[in-house]
Amino acid sequence: MGHANASTRAKQTVEHRAAVDADHRRYAIDHGYERIREIEEKVVTPAMRRIEAEDPERRLAGLENRLKGKDRLTEKINEAVEERGRTVHEALGMVKDAIRYTLRYPDDRYAEGVYADCERLDNMGFGRVERVNSWDAEEYKGINSRWRVPGTEQLFEVQFHTDASLDAKEETHWAYERIRALPDDDAEVGELHAYQRTVTSKVSIPPGALDIPNYKYR
Repeated sequence: MGHANASTRAKQTVEHRAAVDADHRRYAIDHGYERIREIEEKVVTPAMRRIEAEDPERRLAGLENRLKGKDRLTEKINEAVEERGRTVHEALGMVKDAIRYTLRYPDDRYAEGVYADCERLDNMGFGRVERVNSWDAEEYKGINSRWRVPGTEQLFEVQFHTDASLDAKEETHWAYERIRALPDDDAEVGELHAYQRTVTSKVSIPPGALDIPNYKYR
């Protein structure tokens, strides 16, 4: 009887700790999301609008999607905490696109525009973190960059696209999400990759795009 009671108490203790941990995680995620929202609204989006206004030849696209949805962010945080042993604070810092923007250029202004807008971001004090040129890739074409908000650890993403590359990205986004949800050995995965290659193969590479260098800083 005593052994059974001790076992029950131990189980209740574990369940109580799990419930407390879950409540703490929810609070930390809520607090972190509101902090991200504040940085987006007060710092990054105003800066991106000023950058957009400096060159009428290109524009911000999909600005309504500049903040990752809370449900998707929570999913990423929980994955990092449960599968990688990260704290919520660490996991929040690992999400590179909680705040994200897309700049859309005419083909003949693309390379020039990317260089100019990266310099504008530099001049506004944002720290360079990473730039990945995928114009030679088969399933996605464009350039993705990450930047750090000064005085914080908050990252945000800026993607650089042409009309055609952005249209292809949006057309294949459902396939990208489907691939993420399937096991690697699922037969459908190969079909989805083939679909992405077919759509992306129709995107013309703008002059100078392949010469824009990658970089990665700590």
